[in-house]
Amino acid sequence: MIKSFIKTVGAVTLAVLFFSQQAIAENSNQCIALYNSVKSAYTDRDFEATVIDNDQTQMQLYALAHFNKNSVSYTTWKSLNNEIAGYALRQEKGFDYNHNRSYIGPLSWHQTQIWDRIFSKNRNLTGYDCTIVGRTRLAGRKVTVIRMSPVDDVRYSYVISKDDDTSLPVELVVLSPSQIVASKFTVSAVHSASSENLSFPDETFDRVEKLSNKKNHNDLTIWPELTIPKPFTIESEGIQKQADGTELEYQSFTDGMVEFKVYKNSVSSLNIQSATDGTLTVLRRNSVKNEYAVVGEIPLELSTIVLSKITPLR
Repeated sequence: MIKSFIKTVGAVTLAVLFFSQQAIAENSNQCIALYNSVKSAYTDRDFEATVIDNDQTQMQLYALAHFNKNSVSYTTWKSLNNEIAGYALRQEKGFDYNHNRSYIGPLSWHQTQIWDRIFSKNRNLTGYDCTIVGRTRLAGRKVTVIRMSPVDDVRYSYVISKDDDTSLPVELVVLSPSQIVASKFTVSAVHSASSENLSFPDETFDRVEKLSNKKNHNDLTIWPELTIPKPFTIESEGIQKQADGTELEYQSFTDGMVEFKVYKNSVSSLNIQSATDGTLTVLRRNSVKNEYAVVGEIPLELSTIVLSKITPLR
């Protein structure tokens, strides 16, 4: 009797585990399909929107314009707070500009770039689990909420709210490894637009790309003093000229979705060793001969790993 009971319990347990694993797999497949539908809708649609960026300290308003012309994706962000100007992208490559567009310069870091990457069809999340959280209403729209969680504990998690009617993203929440909201992007208004109204002509993008001073990643070797965890790989390297004329060497790394750069400069006093602004972080450390700075869309926990071998003694 006891043996029969044990066998029965064992069979039930195995059945529960089997169906639980099957349910998890189905949830993951459905989640990935939903995520891909958001990326497709975003990439293929011509629209303008207002996006609110909330982080731990402030709120920023942006005008977002996205166009798909001849299967080429164009994106323009413009600050509505008059604190920064904006930037424009063509297939994820682009430049900064000021409000009256008298200045066109190299693309610098912006909070909203993480939005551009998450919803790009050319980007894939590597080493992430996808889970359907549920359905609710947000900003007056019915949305499905999905969560992308890294299998490691040093990268951001992403919570995406998808409009059930249009499949466009309604909100993107970025969570730190400690589950603190690093930034939250919410669409407050969206309407159709014409791809004939591109903010910048292709000639402007062509001119800026010719000025880029990057080496092909096939020819690159990661600086031996850096620690680059998987799944990040080197993407490019080059020299970035500062406003004061200083030229900084850098190497750029990506996990297929977000990017960060490591800059190398002469030794400094390091008045500020680290800083965080929403999803963007900066970490600086001195070696005997150089100062290194990690800048990008990664948590400070990850930046610390990257510079873990850099000390004033070596």
